[in-house]
Amino acid sequence: MRGRRAAIAAVAASVMLLAGCAAGTTPGSSFPAPLPGAHLTGRIADANTAVGVSDGDLWPSCWSDDDALYAANGDGAGFGDEASDIVVDRITGTPEKNDLEGTALASGDAVGQVWSGDGFTRKPTGMLCVGGTIYLAVQDLRTDFNEAPAATIARSDDHGRTWTWDASAPMFADHVFTTVWFADYGKDAAEAPDPRYAYAYGLDGNWRDSFDDAVPDPTELFLARVPVDSVQDASTWEFYDAAPGAATPTWTKDIAAKKPVLVDDRVVHPSDPAGASASPAAGGAQTVGAHDLSVISQGGVTYLPRLQRYVYTSWTELTYEFYEAAQPWGPWTLFLSKDFGPYPWSDHRYGGYATTIPSKFLSDDDRTAWVQSNVCPCAPAGTSSYWFGLRQLQLTPVG
Repeated sequence: MRGRRAAIAAVAASVMLLAGCAAGTTPGSSFPAPLPGAHLTGRIADANTAVGVSDGDLWPSCWSDDDALYAANGDGAGFGDEASDIVVDRITGTPEKNDLEGTALASGDAVGQVWSGDGFTRKPTGMLCVGGTIYLAVQDLRTDFNEAPAATIARSDDHGRTWTWDASAPMFADHVFTTVWFADYGKDAAEAPDPRYAYAYGLDGNWRDSFDDAVPDPTELFLARVPVDSVQDASTWEFYDAAPGAATPTWTKDIAAKKPVLVDDRVVHPSDPAGASASPAAGGAQTVGAHDLSVISQGGVTYLPRLQRYVYTSWTELTYEFYEAAQPWGPWTLFLSKDFGPYPWSDHRYGGYATTIPSKFLSDDDRTAWVQSNVCPCAPAGTSSYWFGLRQLQLTPVG
């Protein structure tokens, strides 16, 4: 494993060198024109410019009361030496100084269990830090990444070293609300407008568009709230059941009655009539299998208190799709859509999946953020970013 980590360190170092001195600088020279109805506009770097030498992907995170960032990775060793399908890590440092370091704390069976039998593995999808406690949403995902039938939430009261959960049954099953992540309200949730509740977002069916026709692609984002003292008690969860952006939000304990806070059924990089995938932005070049991509995927929602906006970071295999709203329930408006073009990508320009904005790295005015995302070496991308890696996002209010 030491040889593998040395190789990872060398690759990560090459990524930072390719990015030159971009870390801490402003990506791009001007903001794009505002998209219709958006209250923010933004520009984002073409590649990661701050890397913590590590191994894995996904990296949902939260900022705890001890001032460290806690993150969970899938399929790798994280910041440790032993590979697992899931690892919890403690991360220190900042992207501005590019001094990110970490420690692996717990992994595998010590973090969660598989509910759905052979052919499924554990994946981290969301983390919550509140009251000195850390919660981790863990999902069953089919090994071909095309089905997410069950999920539950584990709890740590010792900053990630040990974890407990109800081992008798998952909290969410039957493909309903099984990709779960929490709204990020800053250090130990200190910026939460209503500290009584944690807010959680969820997808049905799968974590992103499925290549299995039997599993529908997610086009709807759902919202729930739960008292912070009963996060692991599914009976106390309430699900949003009003129209997106309703002036008076309403809630139900009936998960079957939930309504989406965002519906986006756009398809990007559609197939051409002959069956080859084409990209208008890339002049019709083939996308090496990535086509007909739905835009609602496992990402993150971060609250920006100085701007009084929420940002949902979504993605497709070839694009970033970022939305903003004034309330957790919307209305959500697309404000940044960046197309990285067809594969193969280069080390100078690439997108990624499982996009999140860790609140720990927001600037004092919330106008500079850092986006974490990954590129798997198994993808036909021509590059890899399979570690905890960040790129700068600049935001500005419209009007």
